[in-house]
Parts: sequence; structure tokens; C-alpha cells
Amino acid sequence: MIASVHFLATNIEVGTHVQRDGLDLDTIWSTVAAMVIVMAMGLTLRARATSGVPGKLQLVWEWGVEAVQKQVEGTIGPRGAAVVPLAVALFVFILVANWFSVLGIGSEIEWIGTPTSDINVTLALALIVIIPVHIASIRSRGFVGYIKHYVGQPFPKALFLVNIFINGVEEIAKPLTLALRLFGNLLSGGLMLALIAALGVWSISHVPIGDIATVILNPVWKVFDLAIGAIQAFIFSLLTILYFDTAMSDAH
Repeated sequence: MIASVHFLATNIEVGTHVQRDGLDLDTIWSTVAAMVIVMAMGLTLRARATSGVPGKLQLVWEWGVEAVQKQVEGTIGPRGAAVVPLAVALFVFILVANWFSVLGIGSEIEWIGTPTSDINVTLALALIVIIPVHIASIRSRGFVGYIKHYVGQPFPKALFLVNIFINGVEEIAKPLTLALRLFGNLLSGGLMLALIAALGVWSISHVPIGDIATVILNPVWKVFDLAIGAIQAFIFSLLTILYFDTAMSDAH
């Protein structure tokens, strides 16, 4: 019996996209598809919303919004009510975008990929959070208080240059870690699908061991990927709330 094992992992490229005029077209159309789905869900919910006995979609939505409201009230307080729509919108969009991974087949370029596996999308989402966070901080503390926050902490004012450096690094790290965490987890999911697909060439004699393994592993991984997608959407929204909490707090 002759065993031949061929793994194509070395041929798997990270970040391959359909490009035209410098634009990643596959990322653009998958992002638009996620936006259309989210807007369609919102319009459907609005059409079916009732003050009487709610339907299943309205019930799930109200439960989710109420959970976010409790989280915001427990951290920021009543003044953080404006954060709820942003946190909920980000969660729903990221969840839908993440779950596009279920449609993946492990090819180099998916017909509709996971937009959050593109660093450009996750960086844009991070900026959507971080810029309003700084605006909220200025409104809450005033411009002078906003500056003092970075100059006077965590060390005495005499070490203001050290304070500026430390706080500057922290503020730069926030959007980067927010973006890279989501990007890394979703990109790794796509790479795993590619690796599982690569098993298809594995055969022992004439027995297609790789095809059998692919049929078994693909559904298992996609179920796992659904859980990862939901967790990452939740973490992104939770960090959004926590960043606003820090920005709007006067405490050290």
C-alpha cells in the first residue's frame, strides 16, 4: 500500500482579493450584502412592530436591546443611553458579516466572503467607535478636562511628558486591538476552511481519506465558526460600551 499525502497549506495566501482600480471588490460586495441584510431586517421589524403581542422577531430584538440597555446603565448610567443604538447596530452588522463564513468553501477567493476578515473593514469599524468615544469624552469633561486627562494621569503632573506618551500609546492601541482582534479571529476561520479543503487531495492508495475528512470536518468547523462569530460580535459591542464608559467617566 502506497500512502501519498499532499498538503497545500504552503499555497494558501492570506488576504487575496478581487481587485480593480486598487479596490477589493469581493470585500465591497460582501460588505454591501451584509448591509442590505441588516437594513432588510430592520425594515421587516419596523413593519411588523406592534404594541400588542410581539412576534418572534420583535421579541428577540427587544430582548437584545434590553440586555444592552442594562449593560450600559450598569456601567455608564442614564447618560449612556445614546451608546445603545451604536452598540446594537455594530453587534447586528458584525454578526451578519461574521456568519458569512458559513458560506465559505475554502477557496482562495470566496464568491461572498467574510468582510470582517479584511483588515480594512475592521479598522473602519474601530474608527466608527473610537472617534465618537473621543467626542463623547470632550462633551463630558470639556476640552480642558479632556486634555488634563492625558496630561495629569497616571503620574504626577511633573511627569506630564511621560503621561502624554503612555496615554497616547493606549489610545493608539485601542482601535488597533479592536480591529485586529476581530480581523484575526475571522481570518483564521477562513484559513481553517482552506486547510480543510486542502485535505481533499489526501489519499491512501486509492482511498480518498481527504474527501471523507473534509465532509466530516467542514460542518463541525462551520458550527464552531458560528459560535466564534457571535462571540466576536459580542466582544466588539461590549468593548464599545466600555470605551464610552471610560471616556465619559471623571474617575481615574
